[in-house]
Amino acid sequence: MNKIMKRNYLSTALLCIALAIPTKTFAQKIIEATPGSLEKALATLKKAVKKQQEDIIVRMHGGTYTLQKPLLLNETYSGRNGYRVIFRAAEGETPIISGGVQITGWKRISGNLYQAPFHSDKKLRTLLVNGERARMAGAKHRIIGQGSEGIVEVKGNEPWAFGSGKSVDGIKFLANEELTMFHNPEDVELVQNKVWTEKIFCLRDINKWGDTIVAQFQQPYGAILNSLAWAGKVNYHGEFYFRNAYELLDEPGEFYYDRSAQVLYYYSRGEDMQKAEVIAPVSEGLLRIEGTSLNSRVTNLSFEGITFSHDAWSLMNIEGSHGFGGIQSLGLAVKYIPDGNWHPTHYNSCDVPTGSIEVQNATGIRFIRNKFIHLGSAIAINLVNDVSATDITGNFFNDLLGNAVSVGHPQHYEIGDGTGKYPANVEGVCHHIYITNNYVRNVCLDFRQVEAMLGFFVEDVHYDHNDIEGTPYGAIALGWWWGNAKTPESEVAKNNSINYNRVGKTHLVLNDGGIIYLLGKQPGSVIKRNYLYEGPRCIYPDDGSSGWFIEENVINSLFQLWYHLASDRNYNITARRNFVKDNYLVNNGRGTKIEDTQVFRNCDFNEEAKSIMSEAGIEKEYKDIIPEKEPKSIHVYPKFPKEKWIL
Repeated sequence: MNKIMKRNYLSTALLCIALAIPTKTFAQKIIEATPGSLEKALATLKKAVKKQQEDIIVRMHGGTYTLQKPLLLNETYSGRNGYRVIFRAAEGETPIISGGVQITGWKRISGNLYQAPFHSDKKLRTLLVNGERARMAGAKHRIIGQGSEGIVEVKGNEPWAFGSGKSVDGIKFLANEELTMFHNPEDVELVQNKVWTEKIFCLRDINKWGDTIVAQFQQPYGAILNSLAWAGKVNYHGEFYFRNAYELLDEPGEFYYDRSAQVLYYYSRGEDMQKAEVIAPVSEGLLRIEGTSLNSRVTNLSFEGITFSHDAWSLMNIEGSHGFGGIQSLGLAVKYIPDGNWHPTHYNSCDVPTGSIEVQNATGIRFIRNKFIHLGSAIAINLVNDVSATDITGNFFNDLLGNAVSVGHPQHYEIGDGTGKYPANVEGVCHHIYITNNYVRNVCLDFRQVEAMLGFFVEDVHYDHNDIEGTPYGAIALGWWWGNAKTPESEVAKNNSINYNRVGKTHLVLNDGGIIYLLGKQPGSVIKRNYLYEGPRCIYPDDGSSGWFIEENVINSLFQLWYHLASDRNYNITARRNFVKDNYLVNNGRGTKIEDTQVFRNCDFNEEAKSIMSEAGIEKEYKDIIPEKEPKSIHVYPKFPKEKWIL
């Protein structure tokens, strides 16, 4: 304690004694919760916070708290009068908030193929068998497109359109013995990866015309995805793969749910299906922390030591049609654009999906030492709108179809008065957020164009001391807007940081991007003392990035760009005293500086660099969240060699 703090502390204590005023005590009210009693505990909590004069602990005992729909915590559950409401695991116990149900009644059909009854009217996109993720049937069935088929007329007055035009209704393929007609075409998904993008089309029908098969998209989402430009543009003569059909169920670890027959099929990996724990998610998300408005926020909630598992997501939904895709990352397309250029819409043509945990109109939220595993949403924790003074610290993320954390929204481009001097609580701005000491593995397993952690137009947001490895695309992305957008720079984002992270082995499926990827103007922002390794680009301030200071990072990657400034629309960026194995870089920036780069191509890093490497990643206080053994790599839809393509 420094002298000034000590003096003030003693003065306050003496004054309280002199005036006979009692100092604040640290009493806590305990509300017990057990599986099956959570609703009762919440009712007790709702009454207790009305006259709150102490922290309230909702002590969650071990076991599974099963949800059929997300748990909603609004303002009536807020901590009040400067105190908190803390949902905390009982000591030595593991409470699991789960949106899944167990599937029983398995019967063998033949060989290792089993079936069981399951009752849901939604497509099943996730299944866990003995804690191991199964995959939708059909990952190996790749096929080359033979061009587009059919036209969709867009009038321009539809709620999902930014103008009139024409779009594509389907894709042609050559018929063959393996690619047969599917008896439930509305369940089938058609997937294409292209550079840094991934599109998931849901089908409405499949027809055979002689030696040609035509896959027809669900509309209008098919028209929206087919209107995208740049890397989002569909290659109708490129590689696709079909999945989620009974006819494609031919590999161990695959499943298919026949909604029409209410029967779930699973191709066993050798499990004893009479004893196996099989969990199917039914709840679309797990937790919603949502205030009503800027003037009515959820406040002072904490979650500590809880496991969040098994939720579902049905992809983006536009008038009953479904799919997934966008120009980049989590900026997903939700409106048709005649020329495909989404910049003039000021990003109102895109949206982000709802997370497993969704937070908006909230302040003082904390997620400390939780586990997020076996999730099916595109985002685990989504701080989407008007979130402040929030911490996501010391959490374990593993086996997620989507990413770990997203902050903000692309539509926040125009928040404020245009000067950047807006009040801290203006609508939408996510600010003063710390995402630190989190361990991240096996994320974005299906939604692969998404980085492990990202933020859009945000202020005072800090991604520090995280450990991220093995991503299909990038690891940390911060910012939005492009310099070639021909729209004014946003003034919202500023004073952000990406410091002391240990990140590597990225871009295992998609290309372009960077281990750390930046967009847009972000004055006062810093990238410092990170350890980055094994990525195609390591630090990539993309077109229009500015305002960054990049210092004392260690980049252990040979024959790859450690630093990439591709455009003269990048400006006011300084890279100073970075330690690299290979000084391979591109600097087309305007007035950008690169100073005192330390190169160690033919020798070990020096002691200064090694010190940075040892400090990067999880800090000592949270080292216990790192498992003794590196989690097994999960490849839900792995790459297949060309000899397994269907041509």
